[in-house]
Amino acid sequence: MGEVKICEVRNIFDIFRFIKVEFDIKKADKSFVPPFIVERFLNLRANAFYKHGKVKLFLASKGKEVLGRISAQIDYLYIKRWNDMAGFFGFFESVDSEDVAKELFSAAEKFVKSQGAKSVMGPFSFNINGESGILVEGFDYPPYIMMPHNPPYYSQLIESLGFSKAKDLYAWRIDSELVEKKTSSFIKLIWKEASGKVKVKNISKKTLAEDIKTALDIFNDAWYDNWGFTPVTEEEGKQLADSLRFVLDEEIAFFALVDGEKPAGVCIAIPNLNEVLRNTSGGMKLSDYIKIFKGAKKVKSFRLLILGVKKDFRARYPYLPMFMVGELVKRGKAKGYKEAELSWTLEDNERINKLITISGAERYKIYRIYRKELHDS
Repeated sequence: MGEVKICEVRNIFDIFRFIKVEFDIKKADKSFVPPFIVERFLNLRANAFYKHGKVKLFLASKGKEVLGRISAQIDYLYIKRWNDMAGFFGFFESVDSEDVAKELFSAAEKFVKSQGAKSVMGPFSFNINGESGILVEGFDYPPYIMMPHNPPYYSQLIESLGFSKAKDLYAWRIDSELVEKKTSSFIKLIWKEASGKVKVKNISKKTLAEDIKTALDIFNDAWYDNWGFTPVTEEEGKQLADSLRFVLDEEIAFFALVDGEKPAGVCIAIPNLNEVLRNTSGGMKLSDYIKIFKGAKKVKSFRLLILGVKKDFRARYPYLPMFMVGELVKRGKAKGYKEAELSWTLEDNERINKLITISGAERYKIYRIYRKELHDS
């Protein structure tokens, strides 16, 4: 079959091969959920990230068989925020072969070095605001919507190439009944304290574009000091609004308003469409679209995507995060949701992780971000 060949993605046909190789590698994995290929294609073809970053996509093959893929990117917003000349890698998939992984990472590292990068970090698709991390614990559970999944050997391949841990990300599983039992009295005290001080306003499909602007204003302020933070741009906000339009459940996405109805906090949870996608081929068959359309209204789990409180309000309203979690659980239960994932949190965000633990959630998955210093060859 010859040597491993690396080629850059240059056309629509290559993008399709870039998407499909994930299906081929993971098809025997019982926890694998096929990504929705239309969303994947649009994400790769016309992403708002390209306005503030540079990206190269690479494929690894032997003969006609595609064996892996990787992206290499430079994010100028990250560099500006942290004064850190780090390039990123992402979308990594590979058969269990050190040779394939070595060639893929060699191509990625060569590109980011050509852009002045002194190190490489990831995986990010395309930055920390997208799908992030390699799964290193929790392989027996299928991923929630917009969360990655991979075979156990991925971490071994990456570490064999000189990468080491930069940060772990935690995913938490939560059961509505358990939360209510563990925190009902605590939540009632918080609701009593918040009475007359905090109002809740739903994020609406009718005003989604404007609501997402407000949500990202809160997010960019709340997360500014967090490790790896990269601001979400207005263009990325518009793209997020477009992607949420189909899946949004207005009852589990809302603002916390204080001081004359000023938006102080945001909570955005989305139905876990992976429940439906798991029984499809990701949109490769016409029947998939019928299953997705019909199944979307029957989803029984959701993912807490964003939870944040603006810094200016934290001292006066320290209970806002728990207030929003309690409100989310109450609303979720009323809508018939049985389970949720809170993801992700930074391993060293002790305040949030303690809050989540108190709520009765179980940490059941760990994702790892890797970093490697690049040296002149």
